[in-house]
Amino acid sequence: MVIGPDIYILDSGRNEILYYRLGPDGESLTSPDAQIVLRMGDTVGGVTVGMPIDLAWQPPIPGYDDKSSLLVLDDNNRIFRYNHQVDGASFLRFGDGSQWIKATQIETYLGRLYVADEGANQIYRYEAGNYSNPIAWFQAPTLVNLSNLAAMRIDGDIWLLYKDGKVVRYRSGEQLPFGLDNSIAPPAEGTDLWVGQDGDDAIYLVDRLLERILVFDKETGAYLEQFQAAESAPLHNLKAIFVDRAHNVQYILAGNNLFQERLPR
Repeated sequence: MVIGPDIYILDSGRNEILYYRLGPDGESLTSPDAQIVLRMGDTVGGVTVGMPIDLAWQPPIPGYDDKSSLLVLDDNNRIFRYNHQVDGASFLRFGDGSQWIKATQIETYLGRLYVADEGANQIYRYEAGNYSNPIAWFQAPTLVNLSNLAAMRIDGDIWLLYKDGKVVRYRSGEQLPFGLDNSIAPPAEGTDLWVGQDGDDAIYLVDRLLERILVFDKETGAYLEQFQAAESAPLHNLKAIFVDRAHNVQYILAGNNLFQERLPR
């Protein structure tokens, strides 16, 4: 995750959240050594941090919180908040967090927090600054299976990527017709998804098994392009992508390496 000059990485091997900072040129780090901002086993607000499994960025919420924060979901259905400049780490208390059976993904949009509960096959929406009264996003008779969910992204619609490479799009709780162009082999093992916004009309799919990033038109599903490394296996264990359209670059996390690449369009 890249927010301005700040880079946050979920290191699933060491179960840590790492922080780096970009230098003034936007292409190099101020230090090659990461700062550990949160790790499994830490005690925050009297609560022990479990295995970190997902990150989201919460911009300032007028009338509630004037600071941006990194949100970290662990495998115990707990969410922690981290502010690099002011507060450090804190535990985010929910009015009824116990209702989550197996939360696996979090995302924010327009100040709201969305929690994907794979165990309940439900996405819970929390209004800005209100973590007590969630709204179940899927309503009957909509049937949803969130098993093997790999990523969730929101641009007004909710986009779900499954580990088998399937992409599903929802609007107002209802599934929209959407399919990927079959002129190219679909993702063999989906691990991450990026959905363009503010004029970027593409979705980016991370395919770990075939070590590539596939790009499709997000309205039609038409295939646009793909990214693969020229040399041997530098994208082994491809994990995540972050697209910065403001500077026309993408960040690719593969194994223990973070790559920055200029986008061709």
